[in-house]
Amino acid sequence: MADNEPIVVSTSLPTIHLDLLRSGDASESQKLLGACQNQGFFYLDLSSDPELCDLWKGMLARMKDYFDQPLDVKMQDDRSSDNYGYIPVGTEVGSKPETKDGYETLKFSRREYLKGSADLTTSVRSQADYFFSYIKEVHAITLLVLTRLSTELGLTGPKRFEADHQDTAPSLSTLVLLHYPKHAEDPNASPKNVGHLKHTDVSSLTMVLAEQWGLQLMSPETKQWEFLEPRPQHAIVNVGDFLRFLSGGKLASIVHRVIPLRERQVEDRYSIAYFLRMNDDATFEDLNGKTWTTKEWHDFKFDVFKSHVKMDTKAQFLTAMMEDGEKAAA
Repeated sequence: MADNEPIVVSTSLPTIHLDLLRSGDASESQKLLGACQNQGFFYLDLSSDPELCDLWKGMLARMKDYFDQPLDVKMQDDRSSDNYGYIPVGTEVGSKPETKDGYETLKFSRREYLKGSADLTTSVRSQADYFFSYIKEVHAITLLVLTRLSTELGLTGPKRFEADHQDTAPSLSTLVLLHYPKHAEDPNASPKNVGHLKHTDVSSLTMVLAEQWGLQLMSPETKQWEFLEPRPQHAIVNVGDFLRFLSGGKLASIVHRVIPLRERQVEDRYSIAYFLRMNDDATFEDLNGKTWTTKEWHDFKFDVFKSHVKMDTKAQFLTAMMEDGEKAAA
């Protein structure tokens, strides 16, 4: 955003406490449902789990070591996949017109975790157990959230959300490590790689850990872009496309993006995101009544990310039909 634009910070997101969810506290589960119905995002207080907070710090240290390597070394982990391996900066469209995205990623699929090995270079495989430990922890937390939501909505049997998230069937759940490199200080040139364009998530739930500013949501209340404050020992969790469709629109998948606080990315930004996804062959209907499998929606939407101008002329898929074509093009 331009240097003279005011910075608007969201003040509406509720805080859900992990220890209360784990203990089955009824009022906390009701509060969780309200957050997922109204804001679509919430803070998750992790302070009751110091081991998980320490794991976060260890993840950051390992991420920085990895992304500090030369590009040719990281490209040895390129697997041309949306779910595992390395992807360099500038693969997708950026958050501003005529720009490419401003982040590089290293991805670990839940499938790799379940088989106990990462199909990456030796330096990554040597750290795989640490990354897999994180996947184990956050997968359990996101499943816990699903369980509480199913109960609060009165779902039973195969209609419960967790029924479509079984490890006995394949899924595209993925851990994504993101690095947004700081921009060079060149007053005569505008950055060519900027943030992450607006979208809703290809997930059931997304759990994000980040210490730097940059994440914005389109507020359901104010209808304007609002930054989410990064808070120590707190994750940010949001509803994705799959839960929105499975719930018949009762749960809100909100449009969001990543953008520098000002014109340039003035510091390196690191983000750890876990995308919990339904089993590949699970089905749902979009708002137009079309039936998709999870994998079909996942694969199509990732193609849209790479070329949304050509593949999404009415701007339906990037934001999962949350905006009409005229508004989404803004």
